[in-house]
Amino acid sequence: MTPRPAPLELLDRQLAAATIAHEAAADLHRELTELGADDDHTRALLKESAFLALERIPALARPLHPPALEWAEQELLDPPAAERTARRLEGDLTELLPAFAELHARQSQIVVELLDLVGRAR
Repeated sequence: MTPRPAPLELLDRQLAAATIAHEAAADLHRELTELGADDDHTRALLKESAFLALERIPALARPLHPPALEWAEQELLDPPAAERTARRLEGDLTELLPAFAELHARQSQIVVELLDLVGRAR
């Protein structure tokens, strides 16, 4: 069995990063709530983070799922075809990386803002 191709590992990291960022935002918002410092703005930030992590980023990754499944089957039955599929995945993911970066940057901004608000509320 060959190792998963780098594009699939990178795709997994993109999805995991979105989840981790949202978990951080949720933890910070929970702390704001405990401090009595949550408001409509902080709830909007949390909602946006959830939307990015659960909707936008997975939707961006969705077109890569069929070729990823195709690679998994080919890896066992037709290794040369699996190599071609992995190269195609790499090209497709390379095209999507700027969009992933933009969405991750927004999530980071949300976390930084919530962190600042927690710091001020303490």
